[in-house]
Amino acid sequence: MIRKILETLLEIFENNRSILKEKGWIVSSETSYEWWDGLKSAEEIIISAILVQMSRWEIVKSKVEEMRSKGLTDFYKLYNTTEQELYDVLKGINFYKTKVKRLINLSKIIINLGSVEKFYDRNLLLSIDGIGEETADSILLFAGHKPNFPPSEYGKRVLSRVLGINIKKKNEVKRLVEENLELNVYEYKLLHAGIVTVGRAFCFIENPKCEDCILKKVCKYYRENSS
Repeated sequence: MIRKILETLLEIFENNRSILKEKGWIVSSETSYEWWDGLKSAEEIIISAILVQMSRWEIVKSKVEEMRSKGLTDFYKLYNTTEQELYDVLKGINFYKTKVKRLINLSKIIINLGSVEKFYDRNLLLSIDGIGEETADSILLFAGHKPNFPPSEYGKRVLSRVLGINIKKKNEVKRLVEENLELNVYEYKLLHAGIVTVGRAFCFIENPKCEDCILKKVCKYYRENSS
């Protein structure tokens, strides 16, 4: 049953690409980096995954674009840039001083590894300061094109309501998806992008916009509360 519903969600998200795009998700090929609102490289996704924590995406995207224009999305140049120079670029992002230190540390790790590809190890990522499970799996999926589904609060809320079950922890979302769908990078990207879109656009904690939601036909919460 869960597998069938997840497959139906994928069909709905595929048919509503324009709504996903409005919320910053550009449905692209399996190995494209543009899923993250048109970003251009693995490096940009890794950097933005750190910067977006507790910060608005719109601000983060503009800062990543500024970093790109200055060549700072290259990890060698990033590592050799002073903290003050990075402060000047990233000021305006929440906790930007802490994030600057994390980015410099991150670039050092990747340089020492010799390639970004070696960076795509979940245990390694989780050992790095500032990288939790959602950030690690987001990097693996969207930068490394590895079939790891990111656990998220949006996933917990949306899937709890759609499936009519009480998902208590974000990790249960990851387990539920990975146990019921094949290890498919494109489908994982589409499902995550779609769920986050629904969470941002319709499935609010309070006063969800169920009547407008693209998932209302398959959502148990909607059926139980619309009569």
